[in-house]
Amino acid sequence: GRNICDRVNIPMIGDGDTGFGNALNVKRTIAGYAAAGFACIMIEDQVFPKRCGHTRGKQTVSRGEAFARIQAAVDARNEEEVDILIMARTDANATMGLKEAIFRARKFVEIGADITFLEAPLNEEEMRAYCKEVPGHRMANMVEQGETPILSPTRLQEIGYKIVAYPLTLMLSGS
Repeated sequence: GRNICDRVNIPMIGDGDTGFGNALNVKRTIAGYAAAGFACIMIEDQVFPKRCGHTRGKQTVSRGEAFARIQAAVDARNEEEVDILIMARTDANATMGLKEAIFRARKFVEIGADITFLEAPLNEEEMRAYCKEVPGHRMANMVEQGETPILSPTRLQEIGYKIVAYPLTLMLSGS
């Protein structure tokens, strides 16, 4: 990550997975990603070891553990005064339903996350509900052959997304 951040002139988002352990590890992860030069780090609510957000069989941690991870990330940023955004990801839509996923995303914003990311909404209706009910900046993940419908950047912006990731598009461009 440090090598990439050293060689590009655009803000990079680092995938911090679950934070790699308890609250102390989450804080250490935030500090490490900030020191490497990342502009943003994503922390999620899956159990460890995590799975791709568009695969079956993933599991999420309890609300308390999810909120503690995001609180530790926000605390690390604020206490150490590091210049990094916190993106809080929830996979609860697949494990507990949209209502729980939206609840978690709203709480992540209350805790202090800068961006939320509801992984794998199943249709445009779920995407709209998330954007309507969760304040702040939201990220969409456009994964070819994934659970979420692929929408144009213009459509995503109309729905309420501010950030879009295309994690497989470049790798699939030659096929």
